[in-house]
Amino acid sequence: MPRFHVKKTTLSDDGKAIVFKGSVLEGSIHKGMNVEIPVTEAASISMKLTEVVYFEDQKDPSKKIGLVVDCSEEPEALEIVMGLNVMDDVLEIQ
Repeated sequence: MPRFHVKKTTLSDDGKAIVFKGSVLEGSIHKGMNVEIPVTEAASISMKLTEVVYFEDQKDPSKKIGLVVDCSEEPEALEIVMGLNVMDDVLEIQ
């Protein structure tokens, strides 16, 4: 199963998407896959990846890849996930 190490979570330039910046630990990750965001030990939120981007200008190699989740239709989900402050976490991708 693909896994991704999140170094930092930010908002997109338009503020309607979440960008998980980090690096792929295992497997390959593609647009359309689901990212599992842990909320508690027993619960997680599953969100569909709308884009996988590569930041060429990023000097820190641990933040070269960005997993993008569009939240324009679910602004509540954006607030919840940003409130979790996901960083230095490993996410499972399905």
